[in-house]
Amino acid sequence: MCDGCLVLHRDGAVAFCSEELDGRRCAGYDHPHLGGYMSCRVAPRAVRCRRCEHAMQFRLMIAPGFVPEPVLEAVAVN
Repeated sequence: MCDGCLVLHRDGAVAFCSEELDGRRCAGYDHPHLGGYMSCRVAPRAVRCRRCEHAMQFRLMIAPGFVPEPVLEAVAVN
């Protein structure tokens, strides 16, 4: 068990553990983290890191086009 928060890149890879930022050792990325998980951000502007930016660009290239669902009209029942 680790006391920190595990930070993940947008592609699912581990970026770091918050314990490492505080100068402490992480119990291991494969162990449960009490702080939970959060997505990688570059503070203080909350922008994506280069790895996450590349992952998001790739996802946008392969994402299917948006097709809105048809709106069904309500039929009155007498």
